[in-house]
Amino acid sequence: MIYLLPFIFLILVGCDYVEKMFVEEDLLDRPPSQRCGECHQKIYNQWMHSRHSVSWTSGEFVRSSKNRTKKKCLSCHAPLEVLPEKQPVVREKLREEGVNCFSCHYREETGSIHGPYEVFSPPHYSTYDPDYISSKICAGCHRKTYSQWKASGSDRTCQNCHMPSKKDRLIQKFPYMYFHSKKELHNHRFPALKADRKDMELSLEEKDGMVILRVKNTGIPHRFPAAQQGNPRVYITLKGISGGSEVYTETVMLTAKTGIDYMKTKEFYFFPDVKTERFSVIVERKLSYQEKREVLFTADFPD
Repeated sequence: MIYLLPFIFLILVGCDYVEKMFVEEDLLDRPPSQRCGECHQKIYNQWMHSRHSVSWTSGEFVRSSKNRTKKKCLSCHAPLEVLPEKQPVVREKLREEGVNCFSCHYREETGSIHGPYEVFSPPHYSTYDPDYISSKICAGCHRKTYSQWKASGSDRTCQNCHMPSKKDRLIQKFPYMYFHSKKELHNHRFPALKADRKDMELSLEEKDGMVILRVKNTGIPHRFPAAQQGNPRVYITLKGISGGSEVYTETVMLTAKTGIDYMKTKEFYFFPDVKTERFSVIVERKLSYQEKREVLFTADFPD
């Protein structure tokens, strides 16, 4: 019965009246993201462990922006408002929060919080905005990757891959948590997914003392690796094995500039100077904030 009380109250007094009565004015003045976390605890905790939350303070950004003196770099690392396909302007306060809750969800034009659902949320005004299920919302900052994705023709959006969802409550604070039903709660850690063997089509050819490794990107609808910011590296190592021992090894490196576009193939040439019985290919990556490489997948030839 207690769960029905908020709905009975709404029916009696009306949504508009409740909105005006319960609205918390400081939420219209871009407060620290912790204020959002008072109600949206799960989303806030995910964001706190995301790269967005440290986009202004990360060592990689401080170094690459020459201690934040490169002005063209600043607006995407502490944006005021993230709008579809528009480069944002840098905000003046709370820059240390990087890409924070209000960067993405608050709109000065409407004075409300925007999101992918039509919901009733008394502490602040809410506006349903279909841009939040479109890759366009990411395009202002991630321009190169967005262009690559658009050229791929994929029907998967940025959110499909980098904001995976599960049914849950958007709000964890009583009684607001009962003001609407469970919805798809999108992961605000924005995980950098790991390419798998199924994402790449590999073939190997031995020819005139040379080994040609062909790698086709069949599963990632943008360049592999890709980044507008950061400095991702992919390492492809060919190992030659004979008599149970490794007799040859050589590594090539890919960057966001030299990576493999969707449904495109790159050829890599290796020149083993010893006889080999079989080959093993190891694909690793190192993101800008990682200390060591991590293995994505391996492939053996012949299988």
